[in-house]
Amino acid sequence: MKNVYFYLTILFYLTIFISCGKKLPPVNIYQSDEYKNLTKKELITGESIWATACFRCHRYGTNGAVILEEKEYWDANASKGLDELFKSVWEGKKGEEGVMPPKGFCNLCSEDEIRYSVLYLFHLAKKAQEAAEIQVKEKQS
Repeated sequence: MKNVYFYLTILFYLTIFISCGKKLPPVNIYQSDEYKNLTKKELITGESIWATACFRCHRYGTNGAVILEEKEYWDANASKGLDELFKSVWEGKKGEEGVMPPKGFCNLCSEDEIRYSVLYLFHLAKKAQEAAEIQVKEKQS
């Protein structure tokens, strides 16, 4: 009987050890609970950070930043998940065409404000892409 408890204990600890080592794949931002459940206050906070910091580069492509209408880029980055994208904004990122400084020029921003700005940027990118698609369809008509 002692052997049974011994082997069950070993099996239990092995299961915990093995399962703790697995990292879950990131959730696409557009499918995340954070994105789907953004409150009006969180959107306004994200928008205010966008308006004071992010737009300088992401609206016009300054410093090599990708503009909102580049759907393929935003969709690919959405699949990286919020945590990874937050980290790249928080710590800064060297891209192929330029550099984004830590906190994306919002040095006084809190972690929550940066998170909301990332979520807002994806929210705004979707809107910009939809507007661009409508313009293309109108030109074709």
